[in-house]
Amino acid sequence: MSVLSLFDRIKDQCMNYDDSFLPDDVVHALREHRGFSLLLPEALGGPQMPFPDYLHFVQSVATLDGSAGWCVAQGSVLASLARLLPYETAKKIWVSPDVSIANGPPVRAATRRDGNDFILSGCWTFSSGINHSDWLLGVASLKQDGQSPRGIWHIFKKDKAKIINTWQVAGLKGTGSYQFEVEELSIPAEMTFEAGIRKDDPHLYQIPMNLLFACGFASVALGVSRAALNFAIDRVKKKIKRLDRHSMSDSQLTQDQIGRAEGLWQSADSYLRYQVSAVWEDVCRENSCSLENRVKLRLAGTHTIRQAKEVTDIVYDLCSTDSIFQRNDIQRRFQDIHVISQHLQGRPEIYSIVGRHYLGMPVNSHLVN
Repeated sequence: MSVLSLFDRIKDQCMNYDDSFLPDDVVHALREHRGFSLLLPEALGGPQMPFPDYLHFVQSVATLDGSAGWCVAQGSVLASLARLLPYETAKKIWVSPDVSIANGPPVRAATRRDGNDFILSGCWTFSSGINHSDWLLGVASLKQDGQSPRGIWHIFKKDKAKIINTWQVAGLKGTGSYQFEVEELSIPAEMTFEAGIRKDDPHLYQIPMNLLFACGFASVALGVSRAALNFAIDRVKKKIKRLDRHSMSDSQLTQDQIGRAEGLWQSADSYLRYQVSAVWEDVCRENSCSLENRVKLRLAGTHTIRQAKEVTDIVYDLCSTDSIFQRNDIQRRFQDIHVISQHLQGRPEIYSIVGRHYLGMPVNSHLVN
C-alpha cells in the first residue's frame, strides 16, 4: 500500500469519530502499512525507517488526526526496543511487523528475581494505543543489596494485565491512554531487558529513546497545528461576520493573523527538519549521538511543540465562535495541541536544560542523556 493510498483510506475515518480509541478501519490501515512499528529493526522484519522519513510520516498522519499520529509515534519508538531482547524471543513477539506494543510511566512498580523469572507488580498510566496493542511493556526498579536500583523492562501479553479506563480527557482522546496493572506476574528472564544504547547498534538506535519521542511528538504537534491553520484559512475566505458585508479574509486584521500564524508554522517546521537532518547526518557518519546533537534534538522537539501551540491559539482566536463547536475540526485540534503541550516532552521547563548547556554548565537529565 502506498503512503498516499493509506492517507486517502483513513482520512474520512479520522474526521468522524468521538471515542477514546482509534476506529478499527484506521488501525487496520495503519497496521497494513506497519504504522505502529516504523522503527522496528530490519533484522526482525521491520522498516527501521530513517529518522527524518519517520518524522515526515508521523506528521502526515497527525495532519489527518492527532491521536492517530500520536499512536504511530508512541508505538514505533517502543518497537525500537525489540533489538534489546534475545533474537529468538523477539521473533516470537514480532511474528509480523504489524504487532503493536504499549506502555506508560509507572505510578508504582517493583520487580524481583525468582530463579529464572522476574515477579512484577505495578501500575502504569498514559499507555497510549493500548486498545490496539498486542503486548505491554512495564518498567520497574530492581533493588539488590549493595547495588544501585536498575530499571528492568518487562514485556507480556496484554491479557495478563487489568486495564482501567482513566482516559476522560478533552484532547488526544483517540489515543486511549488507559492505565494498566499487574500483581505478582511471573515473567521469564528472556522477556526482560535493560534499556540502553550499544556501540554496535545501527545508526537509528544511537539516538536516545527520549529524543525519538520528543521529535516524534513535535511532528504530531506540527500536523495538528497545520490542520488548524488549514481550517482557519478555508473558513475566513467564506465567513462573513454578523453586521459585516465582506468576508473575513478582506480584513487586514485577518490577513495579519494568518500571515503571522503561517510564518510561525513554517519556521517551526523548517527548524525541526533542519536540526533533525543535520543530526541524522552526523549520527550516520559517526554512529553516535554527541551531547551537542542531543541538546539540538531536545531543543528542536520542545520548541516546535511550543510554536505549534502558539499557531493553533492564533487561529483558534481568529475563528471566534466557529472554534467552540465540536463539529468544527479546529475545536478538536485546539484540544489536541493543548494536551500535547502539557506532555513532559513539550513542557517549557525544558528550556532551562538547554540553557544550562549553552551557558557551559553541566547537564544531567534523562531528557538529554
